[in-house]
Amino acid sequence: MRLSEQIPLGKRIPNIPHAVSVSLPTMADVIGYEERDPEILAKMNSGYPRFVKHEWLREIESYWETFFDKPGEPVWLTSSEKIAQQLKEHLDVPGIKFQKHQGVSGLRIPADEQLNRKAKLFLQHVGGYLCSRQAEDYLVANGLKSHIKPEALFQDDAKTKILESLRPLFNAENRDDIVLSNCGMNAIYTAFQAVNEIQELKGRKSWIKLGWLYTDTMSILDKLSHKDSDNQKLYNVFDTEKLEELLASRPNEFAGIVTETPTNPLIQSMDLDRIRELATKYGVYLILDPTINSPANVDVSPYADIIVNSLTKYASSEGDVIMGAICATAQCPERDAITEKIRAIVEPPYERNLKRLAQQIDGYLPLIESINASAIKIVEHLETHPKVSKVYWSKEARSKINYARIARTPESIGGMISFVLNIDLATFYDRLLLAKGPSFGMTQSLACPFMYLAHYDLISTESGRAYLDQAGIDPKLIRFSIGAEPVEEIIEALDYALA
Repeated sequence: MRLSEQIPLGKRIPNIPHAVSVSLPTMADVIGYEERDPEILAKMNSGYPRFVKHEWLREIESYWETFFDKPGEPVWLTSSEKIAQQLKEHLDVPGIKFQKHQGVSGLRIPADEQLNRKAKLFLQHVGGYLCSRQAEDYLVANGLKSHIKPEALFQDDAKTKILESLRPLFNAENRDDIVLSNCGMNAIYTAFQAVNEIQELKGRKSWIKLGWLYTDTMSILDKLSHKDSDNQKLYNVFDTEKLEELLASRPNEFAGIVTETPTNPLIQSMDLDRIRELATKYGVYLILDPTINSPANVDVSPYADIIVNSLTKYASSEGDVIMGAICATAQCPERDAITEKIRAIVEPPYERNLKRLAQQIDGYLPLIESINASAIKIVEHLETHPKVSKVYWSKEARSKINYARIARTPESIGGMISFVLNIDLATFYDRLLLAKGPSFGMTQSLACPFMYLAHYDLISTESGRAYLDQAGIDPKLIRFSIGAEPVEEIIEALDYALA
């Protein structure tokens, strides 16, 4: 993309069939999308796969309207028969019918708006949608598409290629210690469920959310925990005293602690040495997600019981594969039992997704090296810019010492930053001539008004904004994923938007 261009609303980023991001070039587009404006939605033929149904899934749904009985009732296509049955149990209403054809599973459910929203959110939270590549293969097999669009695929053992690439990043003794999932959220859901199955037998049914977690991670903990759970949230990741007080007050109740390191979107790193001590002392599992800066930049293996990671970011540098990974570390309690449960619960990746990721994973470390070199220059530029009031990054004052403990090298800055402006958000965002949409960790830089996209329900109410203020998050924050473009071009585009 030339810096003089805007990518039109609803176009894929990058412009390939399985792209995971979508262009939202103006704040009016962002707000229209969140408020379900029909004119905006009509142009949204793509989107992040867990939030927007790919057009090929919709084509299968239309085909099943004629192929199966009860036309007119909504169909939800799932990644497997297992997930379809879990969705059926989650909805727990009469009139739901399981359907399967040529390896594709789904549920036909009554045309009730609230019920269908509940179905959508469950599949979104746990990563349970049919993937676009399997949908494409199904359409071709049934004569509904003429051919599969050519793409570069790894021709040898794709799974082994991926696992061998990841093994040193997870500090895994053997590649089989790492379990691949169909997306990053399914990795988190799988780890959560595996720990529950171990800990509930001990009467431990509650969880601690440490820091402001990604929206679907919070939803998994809030909606899918045991009915007797009493989950707690601690937004200040630096307040280990409060964490200790909470654990000490309920020493036999918590199953685990979940946190991102660094966090999203404030890029904060906590004192993992102390948190690890507390997790061990009070018998809770520590699940760490290093996706924001990637396991190529940070090593959390000495601290985590379980590492979860979205390979959609950085590993899939071309931005067209969703996949995740889970690894129970060497110090994980009951490691063999946990790993066995992980393998039983996980939704494995589709074979063509494996081949596509394996084809591009050699670009993972070079991308990290490139964005690390650019990140420090961009941070230094923004921190001195008069129209930027705050920059969040890995070596910010409160995080610097903690981040140094997990950073692989002094140069491991990471490609994610966030910043707050002292000018109008829409003016900056609309003028920015870089790709704008969800996701991160691609060769293309990506900007997004993160809280608008992830938490519009909070942005749009006074009580929600007060809630964000308590968490220390400015609703007008811009999350910026640095890509592989020449750093001078990135800075030029930022300066143009800030002018």
